[in-house]
Amino acid sequence: MKLSDHQIDASMKAYAKKWLKTLDQSRPSTTLGYFFTGLFILFWSSSITHLLGYDLSQIAGSLIFVGLLFVSGFVMWLLVRIMAIMGINRPTRSALLLSAVMGPYIYMAVYQKLNLAVISHISGFLASIFAFLASLMLDRAMEKRNGKDGGS
Repeated sequence: MKLSDHQIDASMKAYAKKWLKTLDQSRPSTTLGYFFTGLFILFWSSSITHLLGYDLSQIAGSLIFVGLLFVSGFVMWLLVRIMAIMGINRPTRSALLLSAVMGPYIYMAVYQKLNLAVISHISGFLASIFAFLASLMLDRAMEKRNGKDGGS
């Protein structure tokens, strides 16, 4: 059955009316934590596969890598859903994820370079706080800007 031009035009008008009503809704802000956590999941899956003694270019290594990728991604998605159910807003969830992955890496980098546990712990802790605050401020600023643009 072929649709007439009139039916297509009416459906496009209905879609356009529905889309115009959504312009007043707030849009998602930038999510540095989600982006970097996704990258770290890729790195972790690759590293764990390598540490288990498998080569990514082999079929078994590739299957283990993909399995770890899906399991890690599912766990991360589950954590984000739990935080959303708890009522934690999107910028705060993103900032928590970013600080959770940045702090340990800064700690390990400083410990590898200086071999001083106390300084490494302090730098990792400060990096977590700085990453949290920077991500939260950026996400909230983008959320305000998107709210301003959407309303005008």
